[in-house]
Amino acid sequence: MAAIARMAGNPEDLETLDAYCATGSQRRAADLLHLHHSSVARRIEQLGKTLGIELTEPTGLTRARLALTAWRLLDD
Repeated sequence: MAAIARMAGNPEDLETLDAYCATGSQRRAADLLHLHHSSVARRIEQLGKTLGIELTEPTGLTRARLALTAWRLLDD
């Protein structure tokens, strides 16, 4: 959650992570964000490094969803 809080300073990163967590797919997130899928793939890779989570793995995606949800709940 601390890494997500740091990411909140960059709305583009947070928006990308949110779209990816909501869709579970880089291509669908790219469609949602009106970006090319390779751009989203690159962002997801960087976000994974920042978070220390392999976002393309099911367990990593689940961890990111939970962390993002918990961060939002604590931020309210």
